[in-house]
Amino acid sequence: MIPPDFEHIDSIDSTSLELMRRPLLPIADAQRLRSAVILLADRQLAGRGRNGRQWLSDAQRSLTFSVAIDRHAGGIVRMGFPLAVGVVLAQVLAGHGARPLLKWPNDLYCEVPGGVAKAGGILVEVRHIGHLTRTVVGCGLNLAGAPESADLGQPVTAFFDIASMPARVPLAQEFGAAICAAFDEFENRGLTPFLQDWRRLDMLAGHPIEVLRPDGQREPARALGIDDDGALLIERHPGSPTERIISGEVGVRRRASGDPTA
Repeated sequence: MIPPDFEHIDSIDSTSLELMRRPLLPIADAQRLRSAVILLADRQLAGRGRNGRQWLSDAQRSLTFSVAIDRHAGGIVRMGFPLAVGVVLAQVLAGHGARPLLKWPNDLYCEVPGGVAKAGGILVEVRHIGHLTRTVVGCGLNLAGAPESADLGQPVTAFFDIASMPARVPLAQEFGAAICAAFDEFENRGLTPFLQDWRRLDMLAGHPIEVLRPDGQREPARALGIDDDGALLIERHPGSPTERIISGEVGVRRRASGDPTA
């Protein structure tokens, strides 16, 4: 694969929106169809999280970037790709000394005193035009001194302290290249190459959780990990049948260890 192009801008509404609205150019050269673009913004004015939530970022202590990958329409991303992205982001972070955890289906967390806190999120979107498909992977990561986030109204943290924070631009390039490589691996082999690492970093498996329904209702359950397709496995109560939850149906939140209902 050709190394992805890299663009660094000061401010934009959303890196993912920008890459989504750019035209899909006719590509005669088959090699160019393997190309990708990484777009890093120091500040996003309308950064988005899952289900349209807002993600606020600090211009110097966070990373907000998106990666656009164009393919022929046959190469459609299947369920589970956000999990593969989470794995490679976690691998890059671990290579710089961080200790990330993964929360199904598309969030990154860290241990903090008294529990866990969110430090990053992933949003994957797909656009189809004619015989071409663009997959855009948007990432928001708190590197150090986590900003106050409007994303979920829950505790947030960062992967590093100020002294150990890696340089932002090279880190974004490293993340982007890893996402592009993961895309090709996922197209060829599905989620299989990523399952072991995802399960090792799974912050929900074995814990009581709340299943958050679209109508706002919360149902207690226990997370049992993920299956080979990336669906979340849960049981409503001990001995109940195992259920599969597909990304996009519900959200989940690990209950605090001090919660008397946990």
